[in-house]
Amino acid sequence: MSRASERVARVDGCELRVVSERHNSLVHRLEVEAVVGHQGASTPSRKSVAEALARLYSRSPDLVVIRKIETEYGVGLSKVYAHIYDDPERLRSFEPRHLLRRQGLEV
Repeated sequence: MSRASERVARVDGCELRVVSERHNSLVHRLEVEAVVGHQGASTPSRKSVAEALARLYSRSPDLVVIRKIETEYGVGLSKVYAHIYDDPERLRSFEPRHLLRRQGLEV
């Protein structure tokens, strides 16, 4: 994965920092790994993280799928794994239905 060029956004009062991004040209998506620092606050929701990533990459939130949010106990850091697609048809053909339902995207 390539290093991200310092992409930072605010999520529910917390800081989201993109750690790495990789463009998968076969699937037409961007695979993003980010870290959210949320000391003294709860883990941000999938929806708010998807909206922040959509703003960072100038895409619609409907094209962002949060694959996983891993929160480290007692540290106040969460790792985010997300896919950002070029078009909705690709998103629906590659992402599992349960992830789309979990995030509130139309199935």
